[in-house]
Amino acid sequence: MTALATASRTDRSRRRRLKGLAGVLAFLCLVLFLLAIEQRHAVAAWQAVRYGAAPVVARAGSWAADGAEDGLGGLRTAVAAADQTLAAAGEDIVLTGEFGPADEATRQAVGGAVFTGASIRLENGEILRTRPLRIAAAGEAFVFGETFADRWNAPGDAQIELRMVLPADGGREAGATPMCGGRRPGAIALLHRRDHVDLMLFRAGAAIGPDTPASAVCGVWSFVRR
Repeated sequence: MTALATASRTDRSRRRRLKGLAGVLAFLCLVLFLLAIEQRHAVAAWQAVRYGAAPVVARAGSWAADGAEDGLGGLRTAVAAADQTLAAAGEDIVLTGEFGPADEATRQAVGGAVFTGASIRLENGEILRTRPLRIAAAGEAFVFGETFADRWNAPGDAQIELRMVLPADGGREAGATPMCGGRRPGAIALLHRRDHVDLMLFRAGAAIGPDTPASAVCGVWSFVRR
């Protein structure tokens, strides 16, 4: 009987230790899970800052400046905006057709433009082959101190389509063009508003954001549907 009682006490003691260990492991798993969530939000915040989501950056900066009274929740709120994809207006989903110059500066520089899918054929003989880069908000800065909204008198949440310029002949890079002062083009920005299109051309190697010098912009032109 004594041996059986001793064995029973030993089993109960082992079960208590196992339960305690299980509790510790469960707590550690919970901590790791919460840390993973916080890391995901931190990474998302950095990505928002890295890729120039100006409205999101502003909210995140405000959150930090105000002392983060609501803890990480404030940062989550700022980052959540980065997940809100800009919705295309029904009439602006596909940019295609023939457009004439909307002002004299455009007429003299490039003339009219024909938009066919990813290709933009300008009246001056230039052809820009492009591919999508990303959608930006008009409130974002395209160069230091100036936003698309400022330049084109557009709402801050208007969609700006950013495209990369591709080589026209299958080469490794787009060729130099007079439109860029004899330098290679790198990207374009488009704002499509019903029958009006604004186009901005950037030289190759230039970023599009608040740290970009004004010299990175090759030209800005406006077109109206014919």
